[in-house]
Amino acid sequence: MQEWYKERAKVKFAEIAEPITQRFKRHEVEPSSIYIQSMSNRWGSCTPKGKIILNVELIKAPQPCIEYVITHELCHLLHRDHTKAFYELLTKEMPDWERWKNKLEKLLY
Repeated sequence: MQEWYKERAKVKFAEIAEPITQRFKRHEVEPSSIYIQSMSNRWGSCTPKGKIILNVELIKAPQPCIEYVITHELCHLLHRDHTKAFYELLTKEMPDWERWKNKLEKLLY
């Protein structure tokens, strides 16, 4: 079953990430790759080289929750830490991000 989720996540996350990634090109950034894996305590992460890693469990969440995690990680391409500038960018790119973050935290884990 886990392999099925992972295969489904690869397709669905790529579809969801495409328009968001295109939007971030105006900031002159894009991920080097998007990778799916099981993660025990994170929804996503971003490596210093721009690789975005998404938790396979996100496939069980509503699409706006997935959009939130992808947007969050793309913001890290510009701001490595959770600074005021990071949250300003996140809010600019997804004004209702807190709603989806809260929903995600209640749904899973």
